Amino acid sequence: MPVLIKLVLKDIRKNKWKIAIFVFQMLVFLFLLMLALARFPIISQGIKAINIIKISNLIRQQEIMSFKDYMNIWSEIYIDKDMYYFFEDLFDKGDNAYSVMESAEPIGFSDRFPDVDGVVFAVGKFDEVFGFDKYKPEPKETYVFVGADVKTIDVGDQIELGMYNKQTYTVDARLKKGEAYLNKTHYRSLDNKVLVLTSFRNTTTLYQYVSLRELIPNIHLINPDIQQIDQVIQMANRTKKFALVPWEVSLRDVIKATFQQSFLWVMLFACFVVSMCIFMICGFISSIYMLIDHNFVEYAVHQIYGATPQMLYLRIILFVIFIVLLPAAIFYNVPDINDFMKVSPELKWVWWFMAIFLFIMVVLVSVLAILRLSKKDLTEFLRRDR
Repeated sequence: MPVLIKLVLKDIRKNKWKIAIFVFQMLVFLFLLMLALARFPIISQGIKAINIIKISNLIRQQEIMSFKDYMNIWSEIYIDKDMYYFFEDLFDKGDNAYSVMESAEPIGFSDRFPDVDGVVFAVGKFDEVFGFDKYKPEPKETYVFVGADVKTIDVGDQIELGMYNKQTYTVDARLKKGEAYLNKTHYRSLDNKVLVLTSFRNTTTLYQYVSLRELIPNIHLINPDIQQIDQVIQMANRTKKFALVPWEVSLRDVIKATFQQSFLWVMLFACFVVSMCIFMICGFISSIYMLIDHNFVEYAVHQIYGATPQMLYLRIILFVIFIVLLPAAIFYNVPDINDFMKVSPELKWVWWFMAIFLFIMVVLVSVLAILRLSKKDLTEFLRRDR
């Protein structure tokens, strides 16, 4: 083994400039690959595409209408008894409407739970439309769920919600990874959020008129008739704060367009990674082939002096391993990269991806190099008139 290591070091000294160029190329490649894996929304876009298919299946038989809202910033919201009872009946007693309040995070909530990216209150048939009713353990007015990536809150913990009136709730369940919903034309992931399924009455009790600023413009109607649409528009106009206009875009069309966008991201990323991998592997294989051709005489002499083919193969494999591990070790020990990965521990999978790629690269290049060397008759090569 010491002899083999000396021979590998000799190969490295003889090819130091080629190795330096390859190491530089590999470092650039690893940096771009890590940047792509960490920054490109490949994972979120892939999950998003899958969940859009799920949402599409859930609403396949339903025509969901939302509204464009125009807000009068100079006027305070006005709600009388008739208007309040209309919206209460629409959400709490009706069977074809839902809405969301997406800024329900209490003051100081983010300080206590830094990994929570917001609290969403949903009323009406929201749970049935997007399939969250499966998380309900037992019938009650309010359910509290935490997203899959929320670590500071566990099932069974108690959290305080509300603005003008506060109430403490127990977390009922943890949502599966990738749970999401659509608000008008916007895709919303719940992985880092708290979802509260409750009634319109309870939401307005906790947040009073603040909740109406979101619940009214975010109204969605399921298979509505003209009369119901007109009633919603009239009641919204009476608030002196909102003017609602039916959104003519079909939610199913929005889902289709969003899926196509997510799928395009996935394909672009896949093409980027595959093309870079092919470029690097082909360049490395070419360099190893040149090394073998250049060392033919030396390999033949070693074989004449007792070296077995397996020893020659091992010499090439050690050389390949060294050349691959050198840039990987340099890259791993760059302080800024380590700091970045420590700040973003959820990206540790990037290291695993890169490690698997490097392992495959070593195996593939070694096998091809051994095959090339095994096809050559080294003793016959010495007899040639060079």
